[in-house]
Amino acid sequence: MKYKNTKSILKVSTIILLAIDLLFYLLALKNLYVFSSSVSIYLLIFVLHFLYLYIVLIIVSKTKESKVFWGIIGPFFIVPIAIVGWFTFFYTNKVDYYDLSSPNDTQKLVIGYSNWSLGETNHYYDFYKQTGFPLVKKRINQESLHVMTRNTDMSDLNVLGAYDARWKNEQTVTFTSPYLNKEVTLNLK
Repeated sequence: MKYKNTKSILKVSTIILLAIDLLFYLLALKNLYVFSSSVSIYLLIFVLHFLYLYIVLIIVSKTKESKVFWGIIGPFFIVPIAIVGWFTFFYTNKVDYYDLSSPNDTQKLVIGYSNWSLGETNHYYDFYKQTGFPLVKKRINQESLHVMTRNTDMSDLNVLGAYDARWKNEQTVTFTSPYLNKEVTLNLK
C-alpha cells in the first residue's frame, strides 16, 4: 500500500513539474518572462528537476541494494549533467537587471544587460515592462540591442546611456551614449 501511495505522489509531482515547464514555455511564446532581482526562478526550477530525478531513481528502485546503489552513485551521474546544464544555460548567460522609472513613476522599465568579450566587448540589452503579475515582465524588444565597444572600461549601463536616459513623456524613453550611433526609443504601451 505504501508503494502505491508513493507512486501516486510521484505521478502528481511529474504532472506539476510538466505543468510548470509548459507554463514557462507558453509565457515565453508571448514574450513574458518570470524573474526576480533576488532569486533566479529558472535556476530554482532547474534544480528542482534534478532533485526530482534523484528522488525518482531511489524510489522506483525495486530492491534495497539498488536503492542504496542509486542513493550513493546517483549523484555521480546527475551532478555532472546538472553542472553542464548550469554552465550552458545560466553561467554563460549571466544577465543583470536595472530598473528605470519614469519621471512621475507611472512606468517602470527593466533593462536586462550582459556582455562578453573577445578583443571587443559585445554588450546586449533587453527591455521589459511590468505586467499585472508581480514577477512577470513583458519583453518589449524582439531582438537584443547589441553595442560593440573596444578599449573601454565603462560599465554596460554607461555604454547604453541608462544613467542619462531622457523621458520624452511617461511612455517613451530615449537612450544616447558615445557608443550608440542612433537614439533608441522605446514605447512602453
